[in-house]
Amino acid sequence: MTNYISADLERLDLEKFMREALREADEAGKAGEYPIGAILMLDGEIIARGRARHGELKSQLSHAELNALLNGGEKLWTEYKRGILFSTVEPCPMCLGAVVMADVPHIIYGLHDVVVQSKITVETNPYVRRHIQSYYGGVLEDESATVIRKYNPRILKYMQTGTS
Repeated sequence: MTNYISADLERLDLEKFMREALREADEAGKAGEYPIGAILMLDGEIIARGRARHGELKSQLSHAELNALLNGGEKLWTEYKRGILFSTVEPCPMCLGAVVMADVPHIIYGLHDVVVQSKITVETNPYVRRHIQSYYGGVLEDESATVIRKYNPRILKYMQTGTS
């Protein structure tokens, strides 16, 4: 049950949209931020983009997923039920909670993060599980790892092994 996708999404070109999230991750890396990116998609259209901006905004809360959700605007507010969040890395607990509170039912991610363990929260927390219809990882995982390795190999090692 750790990697499941709603039947509605099975025909969707997941790699196409993950490549857009990877562009955001690369831009974050170029800016000296954690190289993590996200996009928010509705009905085949990207409605918002986000990337890590911790240093730029002087905020530990400025994660890529959260920024994408905050940039979702009116479309996310009114049409959240069809929203899909793509992230280059498995969302942390804060970002998972933000997706749940924004009522976005689908999360697609690239790199599994052994440290955050969000998949366990999705599987075991009834409140979270009620909101999440798809929790699917591994899409362009190698490409996600490559972007992170390019800018911050230390954080990649931590995400993959749990050790610094």
